[in-house]
Amino acid sequence: SHPGCVRLLTCTGASACAMSHANGGAWQQSGSGDGAATNAAEMRAACAERTAQYMAAPGPSNGANGRPGKGIGGLAAASNGMISGEQRPPLITVSSLAVGEVVDVFHRYAQDPNGYFMVQHSTSGFLHPSIGWTDGWTTAKVSEPWDARNFQPSDYKTWVQIQWLHPVWYNRRGHRLDVNNPNMVTQRVLPEQIRQRRAPSEAQQQPRLTLFHIRWGGEQPVNPVTEGAGGWGQIGATPSDNYINGLEDHIFRALGPTYEIISAFIQGSEELPKINAPLLRHLMKGQHVGALYFLWPISYQDGHAFPAYVDRAKLWELMVQMEGTGIHTRFPHQSHLYRIFASKEWTAQMCLHPLLRVPLTTMVARQALALDPAKAAANAIDALGNLSKTRAAWNGSMGIAENRSGAPIMKGVAKLGWSWEAMDVRAWKNKAELTDALENLGEQPGSFVDYVFVQEWVDFDVEMRHFIVEPDLTKPQTLKPKKIIYTVFKSREGGSFRNFDRYDREACLANCFKNDDDALADAERQAQEVISRWMEWLQAQSHELPVVTRFDIMAKRSGPGKAFIMTGELTELGGCFLGWPEGPRTVFSAMVRSFFRDPIKTSA
Repeated sequence: SHPGCVRLLTCTGASACAMSHANGGAWQQSGSGDGAATNAAEMRAACAERTAQYMAAPGPSNGANGRPGKGIGGLAAASNGMISGEQRPPLITVSSLAVGEVVDVFHRYAQDPNGYFMVQHSTSGFLHPSIGWTDGWTTAKVSEPWDARNFQPSDYKTWVQIQWLHPVWYNRRGHRLDVNNPNMVTQRVLPEQIRQRRAPSEAQQQPRLTLFHIRWGGEQPVNPVTEGAGGWGQIGATPSDNYINGLEDHIFRALGPTYEIISAFIQGSEELPKINAPLLRHLMKGQHVGALYFLWPISYQDGHAFPAYVDRAKLWELMVQMEGTGIHTRFPHQSHLYRIFASKEWTAQMCLHPLLRVPLTTMVARQALALDPAKAAANAIDALGNLSKTRAAWNGSMGIAENRSGAPIMKGVAKLGWSWEAMDVRAWKNKAELTDALENLGEQPGSFVDYVFVQEWVDFDVEMRHFIVEPDLTKPQTLKPKKIIYTVFKSREGGSFRNFDRYDREACLANCFKNDDDALADAERQAQEVISRWMEWLQAQSHELPVVTRFDIMAKRSGPGKAFIMTGELTELGGCFLGWPEGPRTVFSAMVRSFFRDPIKTSA
């Protein structure tokens, strides 16, 4: 239910290099001979060439001398989720550099597919969770003469070649970089990331912003799922390196080298409580601070067989501790609001509200499934029937005309909260199928599920996905969508919803609404009314409205010029962009603005 972005690729070797970055570069530790170095060199050289060709806007760096290590940089920046056509690149302030000159260099983790980052002590790198500075200023030594007059962004050989001087580097898998080998710390970087030490610069100033990124560091990387109509697009799934690289590139283009990022790489839920929020807050030097959680909380023991899936309780404990320390959650939402989105409990709580148009929903307790799933299914169907009668009675007492008479509900869906990518949704059309769905959903391996939603079936022709960005109830224009994507599920596997087609409005009109423009306009008008009401409801849930929300509205043509709609989903920040080309730029820009929403607290 949550597919998400963008970088135009010119690197045909992207997949291999992306996997290198996702694996944290552990492969390079497996051999120290010339063969291993040569293979890394060949991959780096090929990708660096393509990276340089890509340079519509400068950004990535790359390596030198044909050796693995820090020098392999640049590919991830070019191929994993980065966005072209962003803000102007930061200024180049250097005109020439001499061999041996010590300079300040802004390190960017996204530029190194081997994934090395700076730590102050070895234990921060080889004990998990691994925590260190992934973006920020450090020092390096120029290793070949450089003159700005020869610089061409499209030719990486004209970039500045440096050797990193920071003494301790680790990757997410706990492997240490051999800094005693010059080839391992040699890299080419863009001059915009370099400042000479003899003049005041951003390197000596307090960062405007410190971000703490909590991300996956397990052996199995997060699959970005970029392919297909139901895929996340070029940006990849939110816990993937693609997505994080894209966001970090946007931050650099928006702010220049005026921020720092501290990252924690976790291998499982048990590592989350080991992150010390008060100590971390002490390390964050920025004028503004924030935390971003690139993980998927679930109601299972660790993993549920997928990377980046973590125990919701342990993630929430960390989020609350961080927020209590003054480290604001900037992605996806503050803990209590994120819980509202992820739990999906709003479906049962609001299904009788006539103005919000939610399908009738009841919650079946886990204990009922354990004792007698067939009885639980029968009781759930009865409960939906009672809710149907209640809805009809309430609507009638309020004078709301409906063509639903309070009839029994004999088909629907069963689904879970705390679930991602439409993994836990099952259709049913009788008691036996609902019994199977309840058992299947509630008794999965490692399950901590405490309830299963049972919901009435809604017939619809199309699902309209509305992206609302930076809403303000005092400015009605901001409640209108920045984009609407029209989708239709096209396959079911074992009762589960899988692939879908997506359309623009014109194709939706032809394929879904029989070219009845008035009916589609009626659906869009009703959807806007419902979305405005949902935003008003969200104001009660949080004093700050979410930066981005995607509202999925189901629509059916009910007759000439007429349509019927229902609310399908409220999707949190981080939901799939569904092929919206401008989506990453639009959403990331809003996120960056939100980083500066609150002033930093200067006193204890």
